[in-house]
Amino acid sequence: MPKTNNTDAGGTGDRAAAAAAAAGAGDGGNIRSAAVSTEAVAEWTVADMAEAEPYPLPEVSDEDLRAFAEGVAGQIAGPADAGAGKADAGGLPAGGAAQATADEETLAAGYGYPAPFTRFEVPFPYTDYPFVTVGKVFFTQNGSNYVASAASIGNYAILTAGHVVHAGDGKPSGWSTNLTFVPAYKDNAAPLGQWKASWLATRTTWYNNGNPGGLTEDMGGAVLQTLNGRKISDVVGWLGFAWNWPREQHWFEFGYPAAAPFNGQRLNCAAASYAYDGAVPGIPPVATGNDLTGGCSGGPWVRGCFTGNWANGVNSYRITNRPLEMNSPYFDDRAKSIKDFLVGGTP
Repeated sequence: MPKTNNTDAGGTGDRAAAAAAAAGAGDGGNIRSAAVSTEAVAEWTVADMAEAEPYPLPEVSDEDLRAFAEGVAGQIAGPADAGAGKADAGGLPAGGAAQATADEETLAAGYGYPAPFTRFEVPFPYTDYPFVTVGKVFFTQNGSNYVASAASIGNYAILTAGHVVHAGDGKPSGWSTNLTFVPAYKDNAAPLGQWKASWLATRTTWYNNGNPGGLTEDMGGAVLQTLNGRKISDVVGWLGFAWNWPREQHWFEFGYPAAAPFNGQRLNCAAASYAYDGAVPGIPPVATGNDLTGGCSGGPWVRGCFTGNWANGVNSYRITNRPLEMNSPYFDDRAKSIKDFLVGGTP
């Protein structure tokens, strides 16, 4: 097990973390942990990685959703017209240009449960773009070691689910610690090294409300330390980013599922189209068919895979007793805000 540092909120204690939280809370609805040095993040050995548990994919029952909806009736704004879809271009490793056009056809409206999908193990070298941008994250939360998924989105930043970086309990001590990103992970190998987090961030709605009240903004990420003098985007490139697009899209939903029947050693993908809106009040999440299990949390939903390669969702949660479903927060201006907050940050 990684050496436990006697720190919270990224390594400086609850008092410092609370100050950092307060400083970040008003920044476009984003909140961050305190920054830590490389030395403050524990080393993950192969044995540590093997022993890390898949972070349980959040589930919520229909009954809990109904109770939550009744409790907040009239208090939460519903969907608004998102306007024209927008996109930021991705980038190849070492600064190469990736395709930037965002002119793609919108699909017809959805499906009922269980919605169709095609799941496969990625058959290409994981060090090829865009797969190289995706990796496993190892971290400690509330005293336990976990594994989940994430992707490079530019500069020093990675994108994942909010529940990967914070427990959603409204407390500074809820921040994950010892978070390390391993791009192109395969069969216990880290071909491009281990990248330690400097600080973490999520949406204040997730930070304060968790499951189910924060699921509409279950988004987060980390700003990573450099490795051998280089930042993560120079080594693996980064995904583009799409927001405010119509819900009726097709995505390649990546992740490293580690709960049965998977073992977390291989990158998997569920290719799926919009099925229906999630039932969480407010701006509803987006649901598709997907059977990836714990460990896939935070893996990117890539719109225009092999063309624009835009992150346009993350593996977030499913409804209890719906093992063939995956939900992501709808990527609108809130998603763009956390993306810019992370990409604009430095270690």
